[in-house]
Amino acid sequence: MQQKEYLVGVDMGGTKIAIGLLSVDGEMIKEIRLDTKGHEGPEIVVNRVVEAINALSEGYEIRGIGVGVPGIVDTDHGIIRYWSTFDWRNVHLGQMLNAQLDKKITVVNDASAATWGEFNYGAGRQSKNMLFMTISTGIGGGIIFERKLYTGSNRLAGEIGHVTVNPNGPTCNCGKLGCLEVYASGVSIQRHAVDAIKKCTSMLVEMEKQEQRPIDTKMVFAAYESGDLVAQEIIEQAATYVGIVLANFIQTFNPDCIVLGGGVMKTTSRFMEKIEEVTETYVLPSYRNTYEIRRSQLFENAALIGAAHLIV
Repeated sequence: MQQKEYLVGVDMGGTKIAIGLLSVDGEMIKEIRLDTKGHEGPEIVVNRVVEAINALSEGYEIRGIGVGVPGIVDTDHGIIRYWSTFDWRNVHLGQMLNAQLDKKITVVNDASAATWGEFNYGAGRQSKNMLFMTISTGIGGGIIFERKLYTGSNRLAGEIGHVTVNPNGPTCNCGKLGCLEVYASGVSIQRHAVDAIKKCTSMLVEMEKQEQRPIDTKMVFAAYESGDLVAQEIIEQAATYVGIVLANFIQTFNPDCIVLGGGVMKTTSRFMEKIEEVTETYVLPSYRNTYEIRRSQLFENAALIGAAHLIV
């Protein structure tokens, strides 16, 4: 017997949009992925999302639709205040979707959505206070406090990627200097490698020639695994800054669980081990053994699942 109601989750990324039909218990029934093409403008993107949702949900009773979006999101009003990738400002996404779908729509920051997904259905299950960090193209995060998603007084909590780790460091896309994101995101790791091989000897030069493509983050991690000193410096610098930030959050927030997700966390266990090592080095002794650092279980589906279940 088919259950009466289902949920739709949407994860709008800079490159791809993932749309899933889910049970109220978190089971993925089916999924569609499409190119974002955000440069075409919000209206065109919304029209494609609506078409995909209608195709995916045909024959199912939909309780509501949850949408996770990068950037600054006004969840109360369903508005994307700012999405830097496409310079979208004050896009009334919830209203635009509702006009065509006539369903309950919830629009949230994608990192907050992923936090909720991991807490309920992923690596954060059974925790009480959880910190989530996603390390991918950029770095985002979210907080679970007393088993509830904590978004702060103005729903802006969780911008972990823009914690300052070096006030004399490079300029971040946000305009600040030395943010965690300029050292540890996938884009930053790739950029540091491209700059480094102009001055230093590295196997990355030969890898670039052999693979006949520009250096990317995966290539840097492969060189790191092979013992390349340039890659080692870049990756261990990234892990060090992540570990320092986690140590500071542990001492401020005292979580029992930290979940690390995003594409960069899929690369190598050595990166995770270095993060754990640095975190323990910088955290006060009294906090040791009070937390556990875990790798994401949901990865690319975390925001989709979390966004859908924020409407339950």
